[in-house]
Amino acid sequence: MKILIPVDGSKISEKIVEAAKKIGEKFDAELILLNVINDTNLHSEYYSQELYNFEFTQSKQILENAKKFLLDYPYKVSTVSKEGTTYLEIINLADEEDVDLIVVGNRGLGVFSRTLLGSVSNKVLNHAEKAVLVIKAELEED
Repeated sequence: MKILIPVDGSKISEKIVEAAKKIGEKFDAELILLNVINDTNLHSEYYSQELYNFEFTQSKQILENAKKFLLDYPYKVSTVSKEGTTYLEIINLADEEDVDLIVVGNRGLGVFSRTLLGSVSNKVLNHAEKAVLVIKAELEED
């Protein structure tokens, strides 16, 4: 069994990783952590190489932080960083890796990202051909 876990560094990402870990332990599953660098701004003429490098460094850090929750996980854990439209990259990797389950959160970072990630979760839920588990976030003030 393979479980795909998209993470963005938010509090809900921690919950997603923990939920996937519990499921994975019951089914001897491989876990794949994914962070997507949204390419909306990456190719803008106003986007500098420094910002581009920062995005990729931040993506690696998000994946490493998520992986820390899995140090005692007894099965294979891998990390993937992709650049593109977030929901499409999640769906594409799920298909490429032939995962059995995608675990997503219904909210992300900050007020704007909550809406964005909610939208991403909704798109993954509606367009993925794989099973999708949505972990509900608690409402918090920013």
